[in-house]
Amino acid sequence: MTKKPRDYKWILYVCAGAVGLYLLLPLLMILVTSVSSGASSKFPPEGLTLEWYSRLGDQKQFLEAFRNSMLSSAGAVLLALVTGTMAALAIVHYPFPGRGLLRAFFMSPMVMPKITLGVAYLILFSKMHIAGGLFALILGEAVIVLPFVLSIVGSALANLNPAHREAAADLGAGPFRIFFTITLPQLRLSLFLAGSIAFVFTFDQVETALLILRQGSYTLPIQLFLYMEKWQDPTVAVVSMVLIAFALVLFFAIKLVIRSAPGLEKLLGSRTNKRRS
Repeated sequence: MTKKPRDYKWILYVCAGAVGLYLLLPLLMILVTSVSSGASSKFPPEGLTLEWYSRLGDQKQFLEAFRNSMLSSAGAVLLALVTGTMAALAIVHYPFPGRGLLRAFFMSPMVMPKITLGVAYLILFSKMHIAGGLFALILGEAVIVLPFVLSIVGSALANLNPAHREAAADLGAGPFRIFFTITLPQLRLSLFLAGSIAFVFTFDQVETALLILRQGSYTLPIQLFLYMEKWQDPTVAVVSMVLIAFALVLFFAIKLVIRSAPGLEKLLGSRTNKRRS
């Protein structure tokens, strides 16, 4: 006699709980360490205090590094969105020989070792005499996140109804007017999702930034790494908790935008119906 699937539900619950605990345990350790009263990062802590949070405002290097991270990530995302959308539009809507090879070339930074790209950018930008600043980092990070934009926007373009563009063309609209009035409004959600993923990825970029940037232009991950080489107090854990809170706020903001996007539920519902059929 075979047992019903529900007899094994408790096994799935235990496995899921164990995996969830494994994922949350490092974050919980960071949280406990950030409120430790000791002068060094120890676990378990000697006591609990919020003193390290109050001292965070005195660490001016972290504030400046956070500003550099925001500027470089925003610039890289904007550049990647523009170039990635143009590349996706050319590949999807204007078929030409070798477009598959060109798409594979644009997607190659996703599988390329980041340290290799960092060395290549260091050599290239040194020859161009722009290495060391945020402009070089923006150029390098834009190439790294270009595959995310090309993949998401390209998929959205492939699913658009061509009848809208054809109707606009029949009414006398040119290619630029069709793109800005018909295609681009339908890509708003895809551009937002691609930009959000690219922003999170670039904000946490270390390998390329570590090789390209010089002192004075360091981003937050590099500044944390350099701080840990000299000091072992809970300040790093405090900054990490602030970054976790920042990531959660960004996540819920993205979720709120997706829920409020008009027609998204209908789009997801149609896809679900297609899969069921």
